[in-house]
Order: sequence, then structure tokens, then C-alpha cells
Amino acid sequence: MSDDPHSEEPRPAEQSEPAGEAAPATDAVPAIEDAPPAIEDAPPAIEDAPPGVSAEAPDGSPRSGGGLRLLGAALTLPWLILYGTTGAWAITRGAKAAAEGLKQLDVGYSRFVTPAQVVFFGALLLTAFAVMMVCALLLLYGRRSAMVWLPLLLVAAGLTAGSIWASVRGDLHPILWVSLFFGLAYVTVVALVRVLKVTRAERRGTIGAP
Repeated sequence: MSDDPHSEEPRPAEQSEPAGEAAPATDAVPAIEDAPPAIEDAPPAIEDAPPGVSAEAPDGSPRSGGGLRLLGAALTLPWLILYGTTGAWAITRGAKAAAEGLKQLDVGYSRFVTPAQVVFFGALLLTAFAVMMVCALLLLYGRRSAMVWLPLLLVAAGLTAGSIWASVRGDLHPILWVSLFFGLAYVTVVALVRVLKVTRAERRGTIGAP
């Protein structure tokens, strides 16, 4: 060591921090923890429209086939009214004649029938009224199940065949038969077409399935 007062003693070397240990960041940005929740509530899908109301597509245009179903149901309206009113009248008149003790009564066409026959005829007309009503409702609802249309087909075909037999036996003019019983023939054709379409579609699905 030198005795010179102006000489400076060597300073100890500063200890360096070990490599790999970085100083903690004091101003770090906090992590985003509360992210906005994802939108889960999607708009509901368009379901079937209520009975008698045609559903609309997202662009506002009516679904295809709604006008045809409405037209097909409207075609049953004339015979729906005819069978309902005539059937109720026949049952009422037959019951009234039976209550009065009449053996026969005139129902037109110079024919005398018993009150029981008039009541039976009225019951058949009311059955035809129910057939027309069911057909109109099925068309409006757009039902395509064969299990729904097949019973209607059988009943309508039976009533149509009975009306043809009665008209032939009673010498009913063909034009008059068309005006009175064409509604039953119309329902028979509609139900037959529906059953055939459903049956073909089921067969194609069965054949096309792996």
C-alpha cells in the first residue's frame, strides 16, 4: 500500500445479478379475465304456423303449397254445407214423422219412404259431412301421414260407391248425381293421391337407405 494520501484504494467489484433472474415487472398489464360471455341465445327457428294460417319463410314470402292446400280445402265447402244442412233436415223430419206415427212420407221424386229410412239417409249425409270436414282440416294442416289419410279414403270410397248404387237403383240423372255427390268422389281422389305419395316416398327412403 502506498503512503501517498492522494492515491485511491481500489473499490470492490460490484456483484452482478445472476443471469436468468430478471427483475420483476412492476408495471405489467393485468390479464383480461372477465371476457364478455358468448351469445348463446340464438333466435328461435320458425316453427309450423297455427292451424289455418300459412307459415312464412324468413324473407316474408309464403311457403310453397300453402295456396294449393287452401284451394283444395275451399273446394269442399259447397258439399260441406249441403251435406250438413240436408242431413240435419232429414233426421229432423224422419224423427218428427216417427213421433207422429206416420208409416210413410213423401221425400220428393214421387217416392214414399218410411221415417226410419229418412233418418238413415240423414245419418249417411252427416257422415259425408264429417268426411268433408276431416278432409278440409287435413289439407289445411298439411298432414301427409298414410295412417291419417287411409281411414278417410276407405270411408269416402264406401260412401261414393253407395251413392252410385243408390243413383243407379233410383234412376238418378248423372248431372244431378254430380251436383249432389261429387264432393265424396273428390275426397276419395284426394285421399288416394295422398296415400300413394306417402307410400312411394317411404319406399324410396327404404331403398336409398344403406
